[in-house]
Parts: sequence; C-alpha cells; structure tokens
Amino acid sequence: MRTTEVTRGKDGSAHPHFHCLLMVRPSYFKKYYISQSSWIDLWQQCMKVPYSPNIDVRRVKGKKGEDENQALKRAVSETLKYAVKPHDMISDKDWFLELTKQVHQLRFIASGGLLKDILKENLESNQDLISENQDNSFSDNKTRLAFNWQSDESRYRRFYDGDIF
Repeated sequence: MRTTEVTRGKDGSAHPHFHCLLMVRPSYFKKYYISQSSWIDLWQQCMKVPYSPNIDVRRVKGKKGEDENQALKRAVSETLKYAVKPHDMISDKDWFLELTKQVHQLRFIASGGLLKDILKENLESNQDLISENQDNSFSDNKTRLAFNWQSDESRYRRFYDGDIF
C-alpha cells in the first residue's frame, strides 16, 4: 500500500514523498533484510538524484494486548492518513492552487497484492463518518475561491472576479 504526501517547505517548495506498507515473509528479517543504507542507495539510483533521499523503514509491531490483525489495521490507517496537511492547504492559496493543478488526476493511494482489497472492506456510510462526539464548529474566515463551469471545455475554471477575501 502506498500513499503520496506533499508537504510545503518553508521556502514555498513542495516535497512529495511516499508512505508505504510492505508485506514481507517472516524470513525477510532473518535472511533477506535490506538495510536502511541499501534502501537509500536504491531510491537514489531509481530517482537519479544527487542527494541521499530520506528513508525510514520500520517493522509493524502490535501494541500491548493487540493481535496481528489489529496491528495491521492500525498500520493501514496510519499509512492512509497522509496526503496534504490541512495547514498547508490554507496557509498559501497560490501554493495550494498550483499543487492542485500539478497533482490533478494523480493517484495518491494505491494498494496491491494481499492488501489489494483492504480498502473495500467495511465501507463506511455517510452516517458512519459523522461523529456524535465531534465538535462540528469551525472558524470561517469568509475567504472563498470562485470557479465557473465552462460548458465548451466540460470543466470548471477559476473565476478570479468572484473570489472573496
């Protein structure tokens, strides 16, 4: 399972990176283990970049009293929670609009192998997504970006004159 996250650098640059959950045989940790430095070398070669990419590989371990299935579900949830941090989406509208243009129609979540159908399990209804204990209030700064439907292009286009700041 792979998710793509894009974080915003202090200089306004975008930093796309992957969060992956890999299922391996138990023998991987005894006989076929790939070291952190080897992962870094492999990614550097694949990306053809002059720097050493940041790689963090960890084994999924169950918490106290947790069985393997619960640990796997927690690992999947952790992997899926990444995309773009809400703060990055609202801190700079021009950055977010450019990001949106560049990642349009990209697949940010992918699953395969034994995890292929995991996203289909236990599909939630809209009612399931509403938390009764959740505070639904939010701070609305009244900022709005406007878009108009362009029939001839069959798509929405930014309508700058309709923006509210």
